Amino acid sequence: MSQPPPPQDPIPNRLRDLVALITGAAGNIGLESARRYLLEGAKVVLVDKNPQKLSQSKEKLISAIRDLPDGENLNSDDLILTVQADVTSEEDVKRYVDESTRKFGRIDVALLCAGISYGSTSILETDVNLYDEVMKVNCRSIFLGVKHCGQAMKDSGKGGSIVLISSIAGLRATPGLSAYSTSKFALRGLCITAAAELGQYNIRVNTVHPCGVNTPMFRATWPEEKMKSMLSTVPLGRWAEVADVAALLAFLGSADSRFLTGGALKVDGGIVMY
Repeated sequence: MSQPPPPQDPIPNRLRDLVALITGAAGNIGLESARRYLLEGAKVVLVDKNPQKLSQSKEKLISAIRDLPDGENLNSDDLILTVQADVTSEEDVKRYVDESTRKFGRIDVALLCAGISYGSTSILETDVNLYDEVMKVNCRSIFLGVKHCGQAMKDSGKGGSIVLISSIAGLRATPGLSAYSTSKFALRGLCITAAAELGQYNIRVNTVHPCGVNTPMFRATWPEEKMKSMLSTVPLGRWAEVADVAALLAFLGSADSRFLTGGALKVDGGIVMY
């Protein structure tokens, strides 16, 4: 496995004064994206179901704030809001949107990162309860996030950017992950429909499709030999790092992506070619 190049430095102040809401914020991609947004000048709302991990994530981000210019003099409570919520509950989704707008006045960016996976399982052996849970977390939570964050962006009159974290499993067949692949394909339909509906309010909606990201959740999905075989199909010779995904999410929150909506952006080292 080739070594990833050093990450690009965040672009100072590219996201200055934007408010970014991040679901699944205690997860690997959510936390690194929050860090990137903070370092580029944004305020962040961290949404997660696990209160202990949410608190730990905030502490890690407070350490990152110290890397900002004049970081020692910044008040973390002015930059970071944490909200414990079940992202599959519409009542909780309304609440995390309300708390965000009450604290920061608006939501400019919604990074909908919450999701689950499972160990490789034949479709013939996939339990329907597992299927229902995957669809609930990976689809229902994203639908609710688009619905209520989109309403807040419309109400603000300033538009915004909504990013749905899908997967290359939402672009191609993924034997062993039938329920997961179904859920990630569903996000494309939601994305392009929402992009068509919400464009009139200057709200952009895009999906991001990482390949395997070098995290514990991904490494637990497949047996070691299968991982080696899969890695051989990656033209760039390595799995994605969370920093690779966070860099793209920062771009999608910035004015640099102001004319990009309905897109399916891959972070996959060239696995899916089309």
